[in-house]
Amino acid sequence: MPGVGRIAADVDAALSLAARPHRGPVFLDVAMDHLFSRAEVELPPSPTREPVAPDADALDRAAAVLAASHRPVLVLGSDVWTDGAEEAARALAGELGLPVVANGMGRGILPPAAPQLVGRARGAAFGGADVVAVVGTPLDFRLGYGRFGGKGGGTPAAVVHVADEPGGLATHVVLAAGVAGDLALALDGLRERLARRGARPEVAEWAARLREAHEQALAADAEVLHSDADPIHPARVYGELLPLLADDAVVIGDGGDFVSFAGRFVEPARPGGWLDPGPFGCLGTGAGYAMAARLARPSAQVVLLLGDGAAGFSLMDVDSLARHGLPVVIVVGNNGIWGLEKHPMQMLYGYDVAADLAPATPYHEVVRALGGAGEVVRAPDEIGPALRRAFEAGVPYCVNVLTDPAVAYPRTTTGV
Repeated sequence: MPGVGRIAADVDAALSLAARPHRGPVFLDVAMDHLFSRAEVELPPSPTREPVAPDADALDRAAAVLAASHRPVLVLGSDVWTDGAEEAARALAGELGLPVVANGMGRGILPPAAPQLVGRARGAAFGGADVVAVVGTPLDFRLGYGRFGGKGGGTPAAVVHVADEPGGLATHVVLAAGVAGDLALALDGLRERLARRGARPEVAEWAARLREAHEQALAADAEVLHSDADPIHPARVYGELLPLLADDAVVIGDGGDFVSFAGRFVEPARPGGWLDPGPFGCLGTGAGYAMAARLARPSAQVVLLLGDGAAGFSLMDVDSLARHGLPVVIVVGNNGIWGLEKHPMQMLYGYDVAADLAPATPYHEVVRALGGAGEVVRAPDEIGPALRRAFEAGVPYCVNVLTDPAVAYPRTTTGV
């Protein structure tokens, strides 16, 4: 039939494109008159992704920049996990003692107890670094667009950027070195080159200082994580949730202010233990992520964290979770406002517009109506028991926590 061969070729091209760096979804539009036609077609074999080796000279330049540094910082981004380079990343950080800040879904590549992990001291790390190596994530607003160092009027840090394809390398800043190619091969190549130069005491001392600051920030969290404030402090939700999470738990962040607290307190134990929509925000992705996580890891805990604004985008997707028998713990931080907008507007202008939601909206009743279960929480000591009931429910279960709208997330993760 006319057109069928072309469709087969287009499908083959789409599959090949999806498997190439920077890999991901590909949209293929098929005309309606061909979509429902019938034909015998021999499909090509599924494409395989051949690792693209990074340029050896580029690796040499990047290794030389890192070797000359006294205060390096390694940033591990989402692509390190999605490209399957987490073992290479752990080896690089562990063998060379490099302090690590995890970004996006790079969280969990290093477990919380790893001495190289210094995420809660990222302000000190980025402010005091002389070289920052960013792997597997763009130099976007989450990383100050690549502006590091210069603390106290010092010299800005040199930036090494490592991406899985040339188009991913930053062009808006001057890079000290840029490496494009398979991330596992790139990380292994850097490790091999740097290992030849041996350990450096000044780097170990720098990493130890950052780890100490990281641990001090963790200790300082205790006050808000166990807050008895009424209305409920949003951090108390995480104080109750964290002890209940297993090592293989998948936590999904879908929201603004409420999920910012999650980014501060939730440190996954394994790669793939944290999912978020990335730098574009995209409220409403969480329920779809939860479905995928539940199917991919059927024995793991799956926790979906929703701000009440995000709940308005996607709570009807609980219908799919319920119909397909996919139990998920859904925690709604319900403060009745668009916190990520209201508080900054108040700070900048002294007033806010279009930033209020209906207070105490019964989102748990929506989940019940769609075939799940749930309850509302109005007091701090009710949070833990409600979460335990949610984990044991065997259905999508909404814990609708009424939190204090006056509490604004502090726009720092350092705590020091």
